[in-house]
Amino acid sequence: MTCKYNDNHHHHPLSNKGHEEAHEHSHNHSTTKDKKLLKISFIITFTVMIVEIIGGIYVNSLALISDAIHMFTHAFALGLSLFALIVSTKVIDENKSFGYFRAEVLAAFINGLTIALSVLWIVYEAIMRLFHPEEILAGATIVIAALGLVVNVITGLILLRANHDNINIKAAFLHMLSDTISSAAIIIGAVVIYYTQFYILDTILALLVAIVIAKWAKSLLSDSIHVLLEGSPYNTKEIRSAILEEFEHVVDVHDIHCWEISHNYYYLTCHIVLDSKEEKLYNDTIVDIGEFLEHKFIIAHATIQIEFAN
Repeated sequence: MTCKYNDNHHHHPLSNKGHEEAHEHSHNHSTTKDKKLLKISFIITFTVMIVEIIGGIYVNSLALISDAIHMFTHAFALGLSLFALIVSTKVIDENKSFGYFRAEVLAAFINGLTIALSVLWIVYEAIMRLFHPEEILAGATIVIAALGLVVNVITGLILLRANHDNINIKAAFLHMLSDTISSAAIIIGAVVIYYTQFYILDTILALLVAIVIAKWAKSLLSDSIHVLLEGSPYNTKEIRSAILEEFEHVVDVHDIHCWEISHNYYYLTCHIVLDSKEEKLYNDTIVDIGEFLEHKFIIAHATIQIEFAN
């Protein structure tokens, strides 16, 4: 039975207004820095992307074209990530009570889809070339791939200073990392081709690049879909066990729902069953469990409904 004076909310300052303001301040400070870093990375990447696309077509290297396409998705990812960060700082209105923080997760999901589509194209072209090998200009390929490698390293150093706990920033960094690996592989392959004329190696490298890209895409799509489908950042059984272990007067915890709005921005609702109907115990339990959830699980937005054992 739910107590009649239960307002179903955890009102202590630390977990509501105080945390909201702390989260906003921390988020906005981090966002300002990330915007600047993403903008610099985008300009550099977009410029070299154009060079790689034109160069890849000129030297007829599928591996280089694959790397150029991946760099295009990288530039797209950086641009989309930058856009998402800008959108996420919009003021909350009555129609968007959680604000626009989810825009970052949505951007990561779209980035994952673009990577997956690029993998399909690379695999298709690679299969075609396995049956019909084509000559490439290995010397020019080395020069263009080296330029791409240098840019990826520079971009990586820039993004290393950003907030990698943010799934949106993580998406951009994963793009860069896979670009760096593929550029290095293409350079090595082009050197081998230059001395051996083993042109099919270019196609093999393109397939290897596709495998690397696919791995990042799977991870990114999995993480972003989990958040978009209101997946819990923790195992709810773990939360239930922790509460029961910490509070002797709590005999049961049920109807637990926990979800993630954005990085370290978690909400939880649950029903707490007490072994006593004392008013003081009721009030103290709401406050104590709320503080416990904040300190142990970083869940500062808790809606707790009290019930009593029969």
